[in-house]
Amino acid sequence: MTRRGAWLGCILVAFTLVLTSCNFTAAEPTSVPFSVTPYAPEEGTSAEADSAVAASDPATDSLATTNTTTANVVVSDTTTSGETAASNTAAQPVAQATAAPQAAAPSTTLRYNGEIAPEHEIVIVAETAGMVLDLPLQIGDIVAKGDLVAQLDTTLVEAQKAQAMAGLEAAAAQLALAQMPADVDDVAAAQAAVNAAGAAYQRATGGLTPEEERLVLAQLKQAQAAVTVAQAGYNQVKGNPAIGMLPQSLQLQQATLAVEAAQAQYDKAVIGATDDVIAGAYAQLAAARAQFQRLQEGAKPEQIKAVEAQVKQAEMGVYLAQLQVSKATVKAAVDGIVTRVNSAVGAMAAPGAPLATLLSREIKVTIAVEETRLSQLAIGQTAIISVDAYPGETFEGTVTIIAPELDPATRTVEVTVEPKEVTSKLAPGMSATVELLIP
Repeated sequence: MTRRGAWLGCILVAFTLVLTSCNFTAAEPTSVPFSVTPYAPEEGTSAEADSAVAASDPATDSLATTNTTTANVVVSDTTTSGETAASNTAAQPVAQATAAPQAAAPSTTLRYNGEIAPEHEIVIVAETAGMVLDLPLQIGDIVAKGDLVAQLDTTLVEAQKAQAMAGLEAAAAQLALAQMPADVDDVAAAQAAVNAAGAAYQRATGGLTPEEERLVLAQLKQAQAAVTVAQAGYNQVKGNPAIGMLPQSLQLQQATLAVEAAQAQYDKAVIGATDDVIAGAYAQLAAARAQFQRLQEGAKPEQIKAVEAQVKQAEMGVYLAQLQVSKATVKAAVDGIVTRVNSAVGAMAAPGAPLATLLSREIKVTIAVEETRLSQLAIGQTAIISVDAYPGETFEGTVTIIAPELDPATRTVEVTVEPKEVTSKLAPGMSATVELLIP
């Protein structure tokens, strides 16, 4: 037991001495710091800086104190790195001291599908009724603004225009007559008419004068005397079987009728005029006086305004008739291409009936852009248009319209793109792909 304890003690002392002689902190490898500068330093500067860093590095000092061999290796590596950096720096041109400018970042492209539509689609219709006399259009024809589209028959509207012109002339004559001063002869004639109407009214209301009464009585007595003479002649031949054929019979009949008329005239003169006769005589007198006053004073301002209104109404009638005549000649309102002909020569056209359809040569593409891209859109933004009919070929365009509101169902905004140049390759109805360039 004593020997075994002694051996264990010796082993423990030896192990302790071994542990004491070991330096665990200096055994770890130390990394040499290395940094790359963004500019080219002057010659010798890198080596001196590396040496100063190596000399001031605390890890290197500790390593040199504890382990001489290891310290020598670290310093050697540091010196070598400094010399290499110095030689590389000296080899580089001085022009590389300034950093090269970075290239511009590429723009973003957004792709959308849309359909090509014409800028304008116009259906030309007839504005008046009539037979189509001329329709010089075919599908595919290119027409300019103001070119003839159709000519309708104007026989009826021309007659209406002539009637309106006659009405205008009559109204103008009435106005001239109302504004013209009265003639002396016209005034005298009107005065004579007033006098005659007044006398008639006086006779109707005042009865006959003594002279007039004696006259009608004398006419009655004369008629009675004629009957007496005729009766005496008739009595002489009344026994004749053919008495009805003799002149004495005819004379008696005529004398009898004359005495009856004279008696009626006398009775009327004695009794006087009835109320109807008096009213008629007064109406004639009032009309004669009014006519005489108009000639003396001229037309009243209200009367002139009424006649002027009639003239204006007649002028408007002439204008409407002329408008109907002009509308019988149908012309193109814009430049375009004929895509449809809806009538033919000899057909009857009614107001509102389509005659032809024009498409403008300018086209547009409408696309729907999502709400999240709204901030990236701008009027005048560049766009590239391509169609399946011409693969590999593109057409440059610009954004012309951005709708002020979004579609609440799809949360998209309608954007209109128009090509910069008019081309016949892009036809309405084509499907198109639009690429929006987002800077």
